[in-house]
Amino acid sequence: MKDTKSFESIIPTALYTAYPLIFTDIPFAKEMYNLLNEKGFPQELKKDILAPSLEARYKLIDKLCDACGSLQILELASGFTTRGLTRCLDNKNITYVELDLPSVIKNKQKMIKTYSRIPKNLHFVKGNALNKQDLNKCLKYFDITKPITVLNQGLMRYLNFDEKELLAKNIFDIIKQNNGFWITCDITPANSNSLNIHTNEILNSFTDRNKFSWRYKNREHVEEVFDKIGLQIKWHDCIEVIDNLTCSKNLNISRKEAEDRIINIAVGVISIKK
Repeated sequence: MKDTKSFESIIPTALYTAYPLIFTDIPFAKEMYNLLNEKGFPQELKKDILAPSLEARYKLIDKLCDACGSLQILELASGFTTRGLTRCLDNKNITYVELDLPSVIKNKQKMIKTYSRIPKNLHFVKGNALNKQDLNKCLKYFDITKPITVLNQGLMRYLNFDEKELLAKNIFDIIKQNNGFWITCDITPANSNSLNIHTNEILNSFTDRNKFSWRYKNREHVEEVFDKIGLQIKWHDCIEVIDNLTCSKNLNISRKEAEDRIINIAVGVISIKK
């Protein structure tokens, strides 16, 4: 089992995805980016090309999370996303736990306190999603007799297939207890369109854990792997939320261009196989 240091090269990817969200109406996205920028935000990471895909996957995950109806949410590798803060401020009945590497959690807590109070129902845990002990620390905040929804976005593309399998098995153990769900966009299969190639080139410039060979080939590949673990997937395409995107207007992007940028991105609602 690798320690958290072996995954620290992934941290800059959280910065890369923070900038495009300032062109959306996602709560606190601008505040979070401004604080990151004050700390020294690399110019080469300030790319808005991913704004449609990042906004779409964020809003589709939110939509599907609402549909699941769980009041207990665990977000793995939460990075600098503001979903947990927003949900906890909006609904005091939610218990939301974020898990990420120690340096990310430490900085994030400090930054949030500059523009908002941290709700009592929002909890932060330092650790690694591949480490069962760290996940158990998260579970202490939940009522394990009730369903738990696990979320992650932008984690699994930086894991090799053995690590992906370990993560999936860890999450299986969490959601099997009371018919929980796992919602993630990280099972979107690899594709070779120009946007994806451009994104990979940028990511490769600051992390050694972005391997195209670590991506799932197609949906059948994903389903085969997950089926062996005992999980089933219901696919949702990001085109479902095309009408909810706000970055298109802010960046003067046509509907057709926005569709082209999100057409290959999907979110899976994963549950225990019946």
